[in-house]
Amino acid sequence: MFDLPPQFNDQLSGQTAFAPLRVIDEKPSISVVGLGYVGAVSTACLSGLGHYVIGVDIDADKVDCIAGGKSPIHEQDLERLLREGVDNGLVTATTNLVQAVVDTDVTFVSVGTPTGPDGGCDHSYIEAAARAIGEGLKHKNGFHVVVMRCSIPPGVTMNFMAPIIEETSGKVAGLDFGVCFNPEFLREGVAVEDFYAPPKTVIGANDDRSAMIMTRIFEAVDEAPIVTSIETAEMVKYVDNVWHATKVCFANEVGRLCKPLGVDSHDVMDVFVQDTKLNLSSYYLKPGFAFGGSCLPKEVRAVAHIAKEAWRIVANDRKSWRVKHHAYRAGYRNGARDGGKNCGCSWAGI
Repeated sequence: MFDLPPQFNDQLSGQTAFAPLRVIDEKPSISVVGLGYVGAVSTACLSGLGHYVIGVDIDADKVDCIAGGKSPIHEQDLERLLREGVDNGLVTATTNLVQAVVDTDVTFVSVGTPTGPDGGCDHSYIEAAARAIGEGLKHKNGFHVVVMRCSIPPGVTMNFMAPIIEETSGKVAGLDFGVCFNPEFLREGVAVEDFYAPPKTVIGANDDRSAMIMTRIFEAVDEAPIVTSIETAEMVKYVDNVWHATKVCFANEVGRLCKPLGVDSHDVMDVFVQDTKLNLSSYYLKPGFAFGGSCLPKEVRAVAHIAKEAWRIVANDRKSWRVKHHAYRAGYRNGARDGGKNCGCSWAGI
């Protein structure tokens, strides 16, 4: 933004002159829709970067918490940041999304996307937010960027949310307002730390102006964000979370395999994760042909066989325990009449 020094106003009356311009580095103001986990953390951390932030939610209790500098959730350092933001005049909160859009330059959408009856993504909260955002854009002239942060299937941002905003506002996406997708990668318990030291920053954008605005917002925590298409950014969010779930399942399966073999699964995985060239790397993680070669098929079959044998051992142990358990209960019932003298079993044996 450029500003003309006030002393030139009188000098330039009726004259043409060149005056030095002063650059004002003004951070964009941001409204955050949805003050759940992601929204509350974003509100606090963005204010910590010097942005004026308006938190928005339909839940008046959450709004009161944020406006009072209190955290609606348990998260390390979150309440401290919110309190500092409120004290410094950088954090406010409201239930009025339309006015929040009017009063800010960028809107982050972090509303809920619960699982629908068919297992898909419920878009009802996104629709409500989009209509209110469109109503707000109708009442302002400046370029505004709408940033989706929810977990949604690829295509929802541009094929569902953006058309609703266009219809409600009468404006055109990419021309009158920008649309981005910016997935978050926050872990519960260390979300504030992850915000300020992210594993990566992904900005999905379809126009350069919006991408530049988003890059400026996050440059303080990531000087080299990954700028890609909106659809790729949407899919990355799902792929990341599914990959984390896959790792949890894999580690647990290793534990189930090791236990009946008498092998310490923690020792195995401690060695496994030290390999960052092949095991924890980009190797073998590109879509393509099926795995093959002389080792992988053979060893997958071998591990499957080991697992089958281990399960047989576990099943036999469980069957033996059930037989003993039933024998004990039957003997106890039969011996109860004579004080347990003839119960047919001993506590030590069971």
